Amino acid sequence: MWIRGKTYYYGEITELCINIDRNIREIRKNCKPDIEFRPDELILPSSVDIHVHVRGAKLSYKETVTSATSEAVYGGVGTIFDMPNTIPPVNTKESVIERLREFDLYARTNYGIYSGVTKEFEEIDKLPIAGYKIFPEDLEKEETKLILEKSKKLKVLHPEMPFALTVDRRLRDKWMELASLYMVKGKIHITHITNLETLRRAKSLGYSTDITPHHMLVEGEKDCLSKVNPPIRDYKTRLELFLLGLHETDALASDHAPHTEREKSLPFDLCPPGIAAVSFTTPFIYTLVFKGLLDLDRAVKLLAENPAKITGIKAGEIKEGYSATFTIIKRESWRYSTKFSKVTQTPLDQFPLEAKVTNVIVEGKLAYDGETAYPIRGVNVIAESSRN
Repeated sequence: MWIRGKTYYYGEITELCINIDRNIREIRKNCKPDIEFRPDELILPSSVDIHVHVRGAKLSYKETVTSATSEAVYGGVGTIFDMPNTIPPVNTKESVIERLREFDLYARTNYGIYSGVTKEFEEIDKLPIAGYKIFPEDLEKEETKLILEKSKKLKVLHPEMPFALTVDRRLRDKWMELASLYMVKGKIHITHITNLETLRRAKSLGYSTDITPHHMLVEGEKDCLSKVNPPIRDYKTRLELFLLGLHETDALASDHAPHTEREKSLPFDLCPPGIAAVSFTTPFIYTLVFKGLLDLDRAVKLLAENPAKITGIKAGEIKEGYSATFTIIKRESWRYSTKFSKVTQTPLDQFPLEAKVTNVIVEGKLAYDGETAYPIRGVNVIAESSRN
């Protein structure tokens, strides 16, 4: 099948024809297209979100694989990476295999999964997983030390010291993020960094990094809706992260963490932390492009190219042989809200945006058309990359 339209290709916007099945077969100037996108639309490599809490399994009352991945394509995300803090936790060979099966049956995006820290890592290491998530409570475990020493897979660190989980939230300061960086080594990615100092220190240690929109935009921890780990910082810290960190980090991630309305209505000390935002990140970043605040090349690197490189998958760029997974956007004013997620309230609701996702193609199949998320079946990108 041939598609044609204005395309971001090797740093430029060019009118191109792209021949696709599951992968990009050929790129050229002229063709008789099967699908032609409008002149105001732009074909981009689809976003890769390397930090998503999909829930599912026994937490399906919060979110399911279907609802999370439908919400992802609504937000222009073609590939997600799932965190393992589910019920049951994904940290045994059996639970990893079951999680992969759940995604294989229900994912409407491409996907990868992380395992939790585990004593079974030698067996789990042989499975097609993206790597391991290290939570603060894992940092002093013996099995974490073994994984850091012996596994060649990616390790994703939640950057806080273990006792950050037991102190008053007002004491969960930036130094706890900084200190945690020295408790790991090897192929490390530092996720949802909240401040410029942690970002720069992580990069100086050779680690890859990501930041989230909510740690730049949400005005502090006012209520349960804005409660998240690590905590949202003060205005100056958020401004530094937006003005400087956005240009220094390797990637943007959503840290999509859905909870029910009832859970978020509990008293502040009892309500669970987390913001559901998998559909916000991409239109927000391209809004900055349309407003002249960010280069298109930088936006594509933050959302697609760099996350793909960090996770080692053949995606995030429009090249022959790469996955035919695209996000199509246009400039249109609208205000943000979730659409397919089970979460209907976020602290980002009604945020004014200028970039609208009109279509998402995953593995050569239409996953979203601006209205409907279709029941296509995504693939495990880690398994696919190992075959190439």
